[in-house]
Amino acid sequence: MYDTYSQLLVPIIDRLESFLEDDMNIDVVNDESKIINSEHITLKENTVLIGTGGSVQLIIAMGFDDTVLEKLVDEFCYGEIYEGEELIEIQESVACEVSNTVIGNAIKNPIDDSVINITPPILIHEAKSLAKYKNSMILETEIKTVDGDIQLTVIGPKDVFSNKLNLKEL
Repeated sequence: MYDTYSQLLVPIIDRLESFLEDDMNIDVVNDESKIINSEHITLKENTVLIGTGGSVQLIIAMGFDDTVLEKLVDEFCYGEIYEGEELIEIQESVACEVSNTVIGNAIKNPIDDSVINITPPILIHEAKSLAKYKNSMILETEIKTVDGDIQLTVIGPKDVFSNKLNLKEL
């Protein structure tokens, strides 16, 4: 068993914050993200799912407020304005690209030196919630920026999460 918080979540949070601030010119407001152990989560309208395989098997979800997604699109497209179906397609691509970049760059294997495979990102619209099953655990945090919030969620088998976590129960 490994310390999921320090070995998996912290690197993803750190990479997300540095990506937003350094690459996307988006200021992160919160200095400390609270990790919450949830029975279920309500997903944001634009949520990307990425699965991991190998010795670390998890589902990582990254959900975007509309306002922060608009800012990300603006940064990716250098301020060029799009409308209608083209804008929707670009928003979906940007959400998936940000999630893939952050998770792909941040995730390391804390169990052994084997490769962690990640699935291609999948964007889900208007999903309402995810509920945990008896042998699973859902950890979530919210990254607050001046342009909106990003919800980061990790879902996996309960036995891979460390008992040392000091989590807020909902």
